[in-house]
Amino acid sequence: MSGCGCGQPPITIGGCQPSKPACPPVACPGSKPCEHCETTPLRDSAPYRVAATATSTDPTPYYTIANTHAALDPAVARTILNSGTGTFPADDGTHNGQHTWLAGVVHIDPASLRGNPTDVTISASVHVHNDGRNTACRLYGRFALWNGTTPVRTDLLGPPDLPAGGDDHGVIPPTTVPLADVLAGKVVVELNLETGNDDTCRVGPKQWTVDSFVLTVQASAPGCGRPFLRTTCRNCDGAVTCTTDTLDGSTTYAPVPPVIPVDSCQDGCATARPPCISTDRGNAVTRGSDGCLYAPDTPALDPSPCNAARNTTGGLLVPRIDLTGLAPGGNSSIERSVDIDVTGTPGCPERWTIGARLTPVSAFLNAERQHADLLARAGTDVPIPESDIVLPEAGVYHIDSDVRYALGSATGGSGYIIGWLRDETTDTLLTSFTQIAAINATRQEQQGGTTHIMTEYTVTSGPRTVRLHLMFVLTGGKISDAEAGGTDSNGATRMRFLKVRD
Repeated sequence: MSGCGCGQPPITIGGCQPSKPACPPVACPGSKPCEHCETTPLRDSAPYRVAATATSTDPTPYYTIANTHAALDPAVARTILNSGTGTFPADDGTHNGQHTWLAGVVHIDPASLRGNPTDVTISASVHVHNDGRNTACRLYGRFALWNGTTPVRTDLLGPPDLPAGGDDHGVIPPTTVPLADVLAGKVVVELNLETGNDDTCRVGPKQWTVDSFVLTVQASAPGCGRPFLRTTCRNCDGAVTCTTDTLDGSTTYAPVPPVIPVDSCQDGCATARPPCISTDRGNAVTRGSDGCLYAPDTPALDPSPCNAARNTTGGLLVPRIDLTGLAPGGNSSIERSVDIDVTGTPGCPERWTIGARLTPVSAFLNAERQHADLLARAGTDVPIPESDIVLPEAGVYHIDSDVRYALGSATGGSGYIIGWLRDETTDTLLTSFTQIAAINATRQEQQGGTTHIMTEYTVTSGPRTVRLHLMFVLTGGKISDAEAGGTDSNGATRMRFLKVRD
């Protein structure tokens, strides 16, 4: 408090004499010399920020769109929910209406709560970019907030028909939910995006880049808001002549009621918690009867040779070692093709156990379909979408294919079947044309068999879709049967890939 006017001296606080304030106070221009003013620290009830995070969870309970579903890779979901950048990969083109889903459970730090709030207000935002290669159909996704199995907010993403290269910002406006439900892990943020074909709009699959996720949680309780100063001036008769609220004595502030004196605020309004003091015999830090912590000017260090800490002119120096690696059981990354495990164990000095497992990505696919009729489309490129394999990340891949075929002539004729592999994402040829089979018959002849196509392919980013293409070329006479790319009683068309290095 401070006194001013009427010959009153400044009030001493804690034995420290404050500087004498201006008289009359600036807060009350035109005050008479006989007036006196006092400043009181108060606290209002403005909403305050609560420490919060979102952790990836199974999105299945939040599927509400009919058609097909796909869950985003949990590792990618964690990256996005930690405000990083992740990719919703495009579907392989075989699912109409497919959406890919992400879900994150909202968690708050109870230590950041003040007072006894019963509700909290949650809001969120995220940025999405249509990587293409197709336009998104109409309103193509949703950014939603759930409480259990009940959607609290279901905000659709727009603008409609977002073209390849377009951007959008999903927003969940401030929404009030019960604090108990948040603490129970029932409140979930959900994002889904259209990644598959859409027959209605006649658009194909598309990939999305998602980043800039922000989660905000606020709470409020009486007297647990923002601290401020209230200056009240009175005349010599004690009547109030003016009242001014400021944050620091000069910046004006409009407090949110109710307003409570700081010295009567409940203990629950304080966010600072007393630190835990170790009971180890070697701990030189003690807590005094006044609740304060006391430590010697120079920390007492154990002279054991195992102790790496030492005193320096700049203070106590404790060496540290930063170890980075993939979590045990995690997937390989674009930086390496192995999983790295790092485990700390007690010791003198502390020992670290480091292990590695080879975990290259790979895949195997049987083209479960009938042979494509190449004779009916002689001389033209016949793609086999059932052969699609997706290379998920950057690296060098060994790719090979077994191509099953049938070729024949009832009366005699000549021709051949060729095949090749192509990167559909970038429209890049992986292999030159490979002869699958050839015939040059003067009479009836029927062939059937399997031919191998193999290559090594380097990609700088994923995902990439690789597809088998076939063609029949007639060179003379009459061919009665030319088909390939499927499965029959004697064999199948197969696709395989194995990442061999980064």
